[in-house]
Amino acid sequence: MKFLAISRFLLIIILPFLIFLLILNFTGFSDSFYREKFSEYNVLKNVPQADSLHEKVMEFINGKSSELPKEFNYREGQHLLDVRNIIRIAAILIYSLVILFLLLLIASSFILNANARIINFIGKILVFGGLLTIILAALLFFIINSNFSPAFESFHQLFFQKGTYLFDPAKEIIVNLYPEKLFMDLGIRMSKLVVITSAITILIGAFLLLKSKKIKKSR
Repeated sequence: MKFLAISRFLLIIILPFLIFLLILNFTGFSDSFYREKFSEYNVLKNVPQADSLHEKVMEFINGKSSELPKEFNYREGQHLLDVRNIIRIAAILIYSLVILFLLLLIASSFILNANARIINFIGKILVFGGLLTIILAALLFFIINSNFSPAFESFHQLFFQKGTYLFDPAKEIIVNLYPEKLFMDLGIRMSKLVVITSAITILIGAFLLLKSKKIKKSR
């Protein structure tokens, strides 16, 4: 049926977005990651109060606090406010995609109306969606490792107004607290976790496909 074809296509496309956004949320707010990178890049030497500042920044961009430490100037505060707004949009997007994914899956299951066909349908979505996610993660990993700075600049141009994300490390604390290399490592870690998650998704999908075949043979 036409609806099933459209539904399968949309579900396969939605899956990579869900995996990327969930991994970004998990990795981007990992305290252990920032502690590790602060130590690796000697952030504490340049910013002795880095741990407490970072904690307050996370509370601010998560919406748990409405104030930033006085160490940040107006421009830095505006940039972090922009980041908070993007985080909110990303959270709304995650919930919206999860709801859409579930609705399409439920509607498709009602139409298929047979266990073997439903299991086969879900299996194909997980396998092809997982493969697409791995391709996108590999592309992200290649971009980060080949030429990170232009990619980082393009990312900022996409989400922020020009000039609002450029800071002077001699005068502004934000670039000393969060050096560019930290974000490079974040992207690499994220792409690796996406690949691992996608591989697990593919394995689950393959298992479901095999299970659907066994159900058909047993009839």
